[in-house]
Amino acid sequence: MFWKYFLFETKLMVRNRKNLFLGALLALFFPIFFFYYSDTEVETIESEKRSEQAMIEATFDSFPMSQEETPEGAEIHEIYLEQSSLVNYQLYYLAFVGLDETNEEYIENGLQLNELRLRTHELDNQGIPPQYIIPKEEVLQSNAFLQYALKNQIQLEPDPFVTTNYLIHAFSILSGLFFLLFMMISGSEILLYEEKHQTVMKGFPLSFMNKIHAKVIIHFLYMMVFLTAGIIVGGYIAAREAGLGNLSYPVMIFMNNDYVAIPALQYYMYILLAIALIVIVLYYTAALFNTIFKSAYATVLLALVIFYIPDLSLMIGWNTVWLHPIKVLDIAGVLSGNIAVQFGNEQIDYGYAMLWLAVFAIMIAGVLKLIQWRSYKVKLQSVEVHSSPTDC
Repeated sequence: MFWKYFLFETKLMVRNRKNLFLGALLALFFPIFFFYYSDTEVETIESEKRSEQAMIEATFDSFPMSQEETPEGAEIHEIYLEQSSLVNYQLYYLAFVGLDETNEEYIENGLQLNELRLRTHELDNQGIPPQYIIPKEEVLQSNAFLQYALKNQIQLEPDPFVTTNYLIHAFSILSGLFFLLFMMISGSEILLYEEKHQTVMKGFPLSFMNKIHAKVIIHFLYMMVFLTAGIIVGGYIAAREAGLGNLSYPVMIFMNNDYVAIPALQYYMYILLAIALIVIVLYYTAALFNTIFKSAYATVLLALVIFYIPDLSLMIGWNTVWLHPIKVLDIAGVLSGNIAVQFGNEQIDYGYAMLWLAVFAIMIAGVLKLIQWRSYKVKLQSVEVHSSPTDC
């Protein structure tokens, strides 16, 4: 029974022009993004170091004289003198020697520079204008990368347009609101379509939950095929234009309240597994909203509102911890540590996200099962009332 229903629904899905259009857009996102990304100006290590040099000089110009008379202020002033010297050394290496020949010296200077920056954070950056402070999270990421580079002797500045680097940026753009909106539009009529376009399967002897499971699996497989096709096409174009890159090149992710380096291939495995689970959660959510509200527009709108509730609560000063799991839908933000920093919750990492996505899937399926049970109970009571003998 389930297999016959599954095959019939698959045929309907393939003929559904809306989802075909959405699938094509999803597949085209990756090659289109590559052409856009390849035309952008990417910051090089040298330009980054020159910006840091300018920031240090601006800090000296704006540092209050009165602050230097305090022990903390004097130490910060001395630290910035050392930072200026280290950055100048790094610029010298870049200009006259090159990174390939001086990786070790450059990295050691970078590690010393990061230690000094972390020390200024310990001193609360007293007297330093906020616009000239490098966030602690960026310093920790840089430290983790440089330590990995020193240990493994990797290239410090690979081509940003090769496939391995381009796909990381593509996933970061796709993740979050854009992907949520895309999938909710795709599943906005996951149950309503059958009600609007009645078929011979309407009275098919299959339980409510089995029908939902079949529809979710079909939608999931359909969109994952287009997503995979988009990744392959986009990756092929990037490889042809700029090269494949190195699948073992490190990517910084936030995990266990720290920044760690993992190979690019492992990063792809992490994010694709999470995306698959997110798609399942979103389609079950769409089925739940279809069941309750009977409206495709309400399904999409309510999903967007729920996604932004944590952000809105943060804006008004209610940084409620129990709302944070909603933001795991932005998996690229979770992996980068941006979500943890934004909400000040060090627990939000990949393990936290995967756990909550699994919980969401089970909870939503449980609510759908409860709705089915309650509907069945109401119908049973109605049948008993109508079938009971009338009084003479």
